[in-house]
Amino acid sequence: MPTIYLDYSATTPCNKQVLEAMSKYMYEEFGNPSSQHIYGKKAKHAVQVAANKIATAIGASEEEIIFTSGATESNNLALFGCFDYVEKEPVNIILSPIDHKSTIDVGKELVRRGIQVKYVDVKSEGSICLKSLKSLINKDTRIVSLSYVNSEIGTIQPVAEIADICHEHNVLLHIDGVQAFGKIPINVKELNIDLLSISAHKIYGPKGIGALYIQRDIQNRYRPLLFGGGQHRLRSGTLPTPLIVGMGIAAEIAIQEMDLNYNKTLKLRDLFLDTLLEKLPICKINNNLEKSIPHIINLQFPNISSETLMNGLRSVAVSSGSACNSNTLQPSYVLKAIGLSDEQANSSIRVSLSPYLKEEEVVYAAEQIIEKVKDIYGVTEGVFI
Repeated sequence: MPTIYLDYSATTPCNKQVLEAMSKYMYEEFGNPSSQHIYGKKAKHAVQVAANKIATAIGASEEEIIFTSGATESNNLALFGCFDYVEKEPVNIILSPIDHKSTIDVGKELVRRGIQVKYVDVKSEGSICLKSLKSLINKDTRIVSLSYVNSEIGTIQPVAEIADICHEHNVLLHIDGVQAFGKIPINVKELNIDLLSISAHKIYGPKGIGALYIQRDIQNRYRPLLFGGGQHRLRSGTLPTPLIVGMGIAAEIAIQEMDLNYNKTLKLRDLFLDTLLEKLPICKINNNLEKSIPHIINLQFPNISSETLMNGLRSVAVSSGSACNSNTLQPSYVLKAIGLSDEQANSSIRVSLSPYLKEEEVVYAAEQIIEKVKDIYGVTEGVFI
C-alpha cells in the first residue's frame, strides 16, 4: 500500500472539480479582472461568482469578502489593520497563547511597536477561559483574536459566547476560521463575528489564496497593508482569477458535503483509535474528543521522541503539530500551554484525517504506527501496556 497521508490539517490535495474549473481561467479566460475589455469582464464575473459562493458559505455578503494570499495575510490584515502605526499603550489587543503563529507573531510585532498585548487563559482541553477574557477586556481593548478550531488539538471555541463578551464592551472580534471552515457550520451574522480568516488549501482548494471577511460597518475603521492598484480599498493587487475560482468551487463543495463528511470523519477517527488503542493502550490522547473536531487527533507515546517516530514511519505521513512549527525542534507551545511538560509535548504527534480516506487505509496506518512504536520500545508481540 502507498504512503497514507494523515496530515490534512497542514494541507489537502486539490479536488478534481476545482482543478478543472481553474484550468479554464489559466489558459482560455486569462484576462485581468480589472481590465475593461471582454476578457477582463469575463474574469471579473468569475471572481464575483466565486466571492458570492464564499460569502454564502459563511452567511456574509459579497462586498464583505476580501481576497488575500492566504490566512496568514488575512490574520495580519485583521490585526495590524485596526491600529494606526503610531498608536501606543494603553491601547491593547487580546490573543490566545495557543493560536497560529500568524497571530502570535503579529502580537510580538505589536508589542515592539508599543501596543499592549494580553493573553487569555486557556483550560486544559484548550478552551478559552471566559472569566479570564472578561477580566482582561477594558475600555482600551481594540480587538480580540482567537482561532475557532485549534490546529494542533482541534478544540472548538465557544465563539458565540466570546462574541457576546466582546460586543458588550464594544470590542471587535476576529476569528481565525481556517481549521473550522468547511468542517463545522460558520455563520458570521448569527455568531456576531466581525472578522473571519479562511484559506482554500485546507478545504481541497488551491494554495496561495484565502479571504478575510470584514463586516461591512467596520471596514472604514481599517487601514490597508498593501497599496497599489486599489482593487479593493483594503487590499491592492491583481486578483488571481484561477485561484479565486478554485476557492469558490472548493467552498461550495465543502458546504454541500459538510454534514456527510463530518460523520464520515467521526467514524474514521473512532476506527483509527479503536485499532491503535487495542494494541497500544499506553498511548495517550492529548485532546478532548468531546470538545474537538474529529479531523484532528493529538497522540502521546511516552518516552518516544515524536521525531524518531515520524522518521521511522515510512508508509504513514503525520506531523508533530502545526506545519508552521515543523522546522523547529522546540516542544509545541500549544501542548505546553494546556499543561504538558516538554517531554510529553516532544512525545506527541498530530494525526489529521480526511473524510475521503478509506477504512482500510486508516486501519493500515494505525497498524503501522503500532508496529513502529513496539519496535522502538523493543516489544515483539502482544498488547503493550
